[in-house]
Amino acid sequence: MTSLTDINIQAFAEAVRAELADLPKREIQDLTDGLEADLAEKLAEEGVDFANISAADYAAELREAAGVAPKTLRRRAFSSMALIQNTEDWFRKSSLGTWVLDFGISIRPVWWVLRVVVMFVIFGTFLLPMWLFPVAVFLSIMWGRGLWFTARLFKSILLPLNLIAIVLLVPAIDSGLRTFDQYVANNDLVQSTDYANRQGLQLNGEQVLQVKAFDAAGAEVNGLTYQDQNGNPLFPVAADPIEVPDITGMTIPEFQAALTAVGIENVEINYLNESDTAGDVVVLRTEPGIGSWLDPKSTLLIVVDRQK
Repeated sequence: MTSLTDINIQAFAEAVRAELADLPKREIQDLTDGLEADLAEKLAEEGVDFANISAADYAAELREAAGVAPKTLRRRAFSSMALIQNTEDWFRKSSLGTWVLDFGISIRPVWWVLRVVVMFVIFGTFLLPMWLFPVAVFLSIMWGRGLWFTARLFKSILLPLNLIAIVLLVPAIDSGLRTFDQYVANNDLVQSTDYANRQGLQLNGEQVLQVKAFDAAGAEVNGLTYQDQNGNPLFPVAADPIEVPDITGMTIPEFQAALTAVGIENVEINYLNESDTAGDVVVLRTEPGIGSWLDPKSTLLIVVDRQK
């Protein structure tokens, strides 16, 4: 029957050989030849103190005694999952850290959307069309929930991508604020320009539709131009108005000649009786009336009737 002491010695010897596994088998055999006997002797000499000796320390003593180089520790590859776990453990060492960590976990859905916003702000719509934004948000949420992209590759790159997004968060906010300020400024400029164009000339809050000039006697003065403080015309310069001549009683050929002579070309003839013909009618009146000023582009209405 194997005693408890024998079991301890055997297990310790196996652990020592495991610590020497990086050496060639021949060298391990030389270093551990008679290891169990040496351990039994050491146990008899030191008693309970033997339990405080680790297999790694004992293997290091064997290496040093034989002049063998110390064991080279193998560097472990970076593990994002391990980093996350270590960070979480560090936060949970205090009540404040636990509260901060729990709050951050509760707003993770906000971050899933925010990191997509950062990506679009940094790279701009010239590289990423806006129709791709809702698609990217959906994929980011599914990735964050762990429902999609569950392969080891995606898990390993998730943390670096999140760290990059956090670093770019500040410049993204700055760029977004600048874009918003520019949009507001442009919108204000458009509105102010549109307001100015829409308002035109006003007096006491009412829009001025027509400006006329009169002399000291109260007679209207025509042919004037109006300018602002910089000499720019306020109104398009129009042709001088024409005074309507007295064509009452004239036949059609007669008033046509008279109107052509003064420069009135646009006329409209209104027959009082539809049965009248051009050869037997004369002018009764005009609109505007005789002596009125007519814009050359306007139409003079002539009312005619049969000769009495």
